[in-house]
Amino acid sequence: MTTARSTTRHTLWWLRFGLVAGSVLVLGTALATFLGVRASIAEIRERTAPAVLEVSLAKQALVGAHGAAVAAFEHGQVRLTGPSEQYEDGIALASQQLAQVAEHNAAGEQGSQTLQLIEGLLPSYNGFIGQADAHFRQDAGRALAASNLQSAAGLLSDGENGILARLDQLAAAQRAALDDQLAAAWLNPAITLLWALPLVALLAALLWAQRFLARRFRRTVNVALLAATAVLVLLGTGTALLLGVQSGARDSGAALEHAVDARSAVTAATAGQVRATLARVLLAQCGTGCGDTVTAFAAAAAHPPDVPPAPPREPALPGSGLTEPAWTPGLGYGIPVLALGAGFLIVAGLQPRLDEYRFREARSR
Repeated sequence: MTTARSTTRHTLWWLRFGLVAGSVLVLGTALATFLGVRASIAEIRERTAPAVLEVSLAKQALVGAHGAAVAAFEHGQVRLTGPSEQYEDGIALASQQLAQVAEHNAAGEQGSQTLQLIEGLLPSYNGFIGQADAHFRQDAGRALAASNLQSAAGLLSDGENGILARLDQLAAAQRAALDDQLAAAWLNPAITLLWALPLVALLAALLWAQRFLARRFRRTVNVALLAATAVLVLLGTGTALLLGVQSGARDSGAALEHAVDARSAVTAATAGQVRATLARVLLAQCGTGCGDTVTAFAAAAAHPPDVPPAPPREPALPGSGLTEPAWTPGLGYGIPVLALGAGFLIVAGLQPRLDEYRFREARSR
């Protein structure tokens, strides 16, 4: 009899220890998942997503400024207003957007180097436009104005070394960083296993404990353990809400990329239209004396692409899926409260049985 009592007491002791340890494990894994998901979305919302959008806006502003300058030369407005106020505003906006990209850059050293190169090329581009303006105002300077305009256009859009090509490289680096963060562990649905498996194992252990106590003490229900089970189910339900947060973040990231792609398509088509306008300006300024380079440029730009419908002026940023839900602060407090509460209830449910066997053993001596 004494041996049976001792065995039962040891079983109860190890059962209490295992269930409390399980509740601590559930606390750690659920809280780690919550904090990881929250931090990952905050990083995307505050840095990476703005950087992706700002590069797109900088390119759009720069192409718009270039188009305004070329239009001013085409219509002769340069003599009165210079490259135009719209050009100045566009250059200022592009510089502002690039400064914000530098603040939010998520592409590391590669992004910083590309950004520095772009910021170094912009003054040279602006200088060529200024020289073209000065020469255009001179009666004998139109050929020089055409040369300066061509140099500005080349610095902006030639090959892989032009400013626009560099902006595309910068945009690709920011997009790669965004994709990596959206696919990272904390936003991967598989991270659910980190907290779900310990929780399911603990619930299964609680059910086994209920059956063990019912057989051993002939009591159908242990209220405290039943309450602990209910608390853990509530904790699991609350933590499962993070699945929606993860899904919303991925959907918002995809929506942002779609909006940026639409904006980029409009910007690229607009740049093609500007090249066609520039070809007309160059031919008008220097006539047949432009040389083969301008002739080839004019031929290549003779059929500009149609500009697709403009996307919304402001794509959804950061998007509903990147905005912290109102209930997440409550979940941050609720996880430790519920997990610790379950541990307390487990102790409260098993301690009386342990005390009972300790008292019986003391009496038997």
